[in-house]
Amino acid sequence: MLKATETTSQQDAFGAVCQLGHVVNDIRSEIDAWQSRGVGPWLWMRHVRLPCTFRGEASVPVIDVALSYQGNMQIELIQQLNDAPSPYRSTIEAGSYGLHHQAFLCENIHSDVERAEGLGYEMVCDIRMYGSRYVYLQSPDADKNTYIEFLPASLMMKGMIRRGIAVSKTWSGEGRPMVVDLANPARLIGSIPGVIRAWLSR
Repeated sequence: MLKATETTSQQDAFGAVCQLGHVVNDIRSEIDAWQSRGVGPWLWMRHVRLPCTFRGEASVPVIDVALSYQGNMQIELIQQLNDAPSPYRSTIEAGSYGLHHQAFLCENIHSDVERAEGLGYEMVCDIRMYGSRYVYLQSPDADKNTYIEFLPASLMMKGMIRRGIAVSKTWSGEGRPMVVDLANPARLIGSIPGVIRAWLSR
């Protein structure tokens, strides 16, 4: 778990935390649990493939990921579906389900990664998907199963977060999560924008 002093130093270095990511054993039951606490609506993307380099080796973890908002904070739930090496698999093998990472939006991930490494952070996982980059890093002072993540501050990402926050504040507390199955990677680019629009119009 991140220490309070470490969280403060990260915010000083990388800006405000925009997402709290949790690794879970059963994403369906976790969505239900969060909804019972008033967090929703949820977008649930199934069978998402993450081509990446994890600790220097190529890997392709496959995950289910669900997104919603608690106040201004994006809540992410991740369930890994295969055994590919990843930051999530390391956590699962250690039996450390729960809070996994804090995420920051980066206008220039490449330069922010270099800056973080200069501050002593280790780049653990480098995900490259359809022209975007997502990076997990670890502080030498952090618990071995706790990470920070850099997210691209693209127009789509910022728009999704802004609209998601607004929609969550008027959510009725009812309804099932919106589910999109991305088992066919060729559908990924075409599916996500439409699904997000539908989710945010609820």
